[in-house]
Amino acid sequence: MRLYDKPECPFCWKIRLALFEQGLTVEHIDSLAPETRETWQSLTPRKTVPVLVNGDIVIYESNVILEYLNDLSETLLPEDPTQRVTARLINSYSDGVIGAGLREVIFEKRGNAEADRDHKRIEQGIAQFETALDYLSGQLGGKTFFADSYSLPECALTARFGLAEAYGVEIPDRFSNLRSWFERMKSRPSYRATAPQHLLS
Repeated sequence: MRLYDKPECPFCWKIRLALFEQGLTVEHIDSLAPETRETWQSLTPRKTVPVLVNGDIVIYESNVILEYLNDLSETLLPEDPTQRVTARLINSYSDGVIGAGLREVIFEKRGNAEADRDHKRIEQGIAQFETALDYLSGQLGGKTFFADSYSLPECALTARFGLAEAYGVEIPDRFSNLRSWFERMKSRPSYRATAPQHLLS
């Protein structure tokens, strides 16, 4: 398998986490390298990564990649149908709601000097992120994982929270269960093995 990848992309990072947790071997190809751009862009009509290639199979949407990886090993989704729905919904919530606020912060901070940043945009992004945590905290409750085992939400939210932390966005103290959950995720070997290396220094 080959994964056309970008280190800081949360959609790519969650695929790296899934692959590592499953013990699957994959060749990581840097999509930012000029010599790879024409190749991977020819594989996807969306012109974005991640793109996973396995033989003749080409998958260019991160959640479809996750479903495919689960089909290979049956380890990324619980057996119980209700728990599978929960895992899928929280994965979608991570992409569409958690990611929306963080994107405002990261896009404003990335590449902009402190003096040039739109601080109102950053504050609004942080507020949106924190508001979105209410639902997640309720879904997690006192459980170890969002479903009954490590599954799609762990892949998606570990990547989101990892980027949030790197860009100075913290999980507020009032969400103690989410803070504890994230510390558990960071302690797993998959975190250091898949995180963008410049975020670990």
